[in-house]
Amino acid sequence: MAQVRGGAGAGARGGAGPGAGPTRPPAAKPFMPRLAKIKVDGPRHAAALAARRPARTMGSMAAGAILFCGAGVGGALLMGGSLFNAQEAFHASADHLAAAAGFKAQIDVRGVEGARKVEIEKIVLPEGRNSVVAGGPAQVRARVESLDWVEQARVSRFWPSTIMVTVKRREAIAVWQENQSLTVIDRAGERVHNERPGDNPELIRVVGPGAGPAAAPLLTALEDLAAVREKLASLHRVGDRRWDIHTVSGMVVLLPEADPVAALIRLETMQRRKAVLDGPYAQIDLRNAGRPVARPRAPLAAPNPPTQAGRA
Repeated sequence: MAQVRGGAGAGARGGAGPGAGPTRPPAAKPFMPRLAKIKVDGPRHAAALAARRPARTMGSMAAGAILFCGAGVGGALLMGGSLFNAQEAFHASADHLAAAAGFKAQIDVRGVEGARKVEIEKIVLPEGRNSVVAGGPAQVRARVESLDWVEQARVSRFWPSTIMVTVKRREAIAVWQENQSLTVIDRAGERVHNERPGDNPELIRVVGPGAGPAAAPLLTALEDLAAVREKLASLHRVGDRRWDIHTVSGMVVLLPEADPVAALIRLETMQRRKAVLDGPYAQIDLRNAGRPVARPRAPLAAPNPPTQAGRA
């Protein structure tokens, strides 16, 4: 009897062999205090948190900016401000916070240099904005391609702080008028046969026999002379030896035969300092390098006094 009891007990404990009774479930692991668990899992848990920290930090900053700006919009509306002003306050606040958080935009312009590069850098971001958040690629591209000398722009935004603009200039730079015939030319004065003058109304017009090829130095110089270029209507070749500038207001500026580019640079300085191209002049003669001569416009004729019959 003692042997039978021992065998039955052994079979129950071992849980093996055919005909044995049901196996008991394994004993539950003893409860581990939280402090002990942290000690055991701490290094692995810390590594996982470190891997996720950059994304969580950026998300937290963005969420904070949105909440802050949303509060500003709500406050402006409650205080009676217009919706436009509230939206402007929202965008300005978001831009300021983004710039302060490390998203201040660095503009990288490629494809042009000098004054043209500066011209693009000034319009990439809306006025008063400084962060890369304000430089949406579609909006930047629209602003850059609105310039008359830009054919195409490609915009890329690299987080956290770079906006890259790659510019392709228009091949056409001027319209050459010769004997009532109009032709689009490039900066070398060569005809661009796939461009129609009617499709390029914004281009400078050069007028006269031989004006197209001879205009290249002036057209190149005008790239960096924004104040003169803004007032310029056309360049006229005189006697196939020198140039006259015709402005949009009807003024004529006489350039010297020798070194007209130097005279153009001089005119740029005069315009920036004294706005001579906006003055009451019919003509400015720069052929004498030492002393420019300005001829005022003729005064308007006084209206005829009414006759005795008219007064009656």
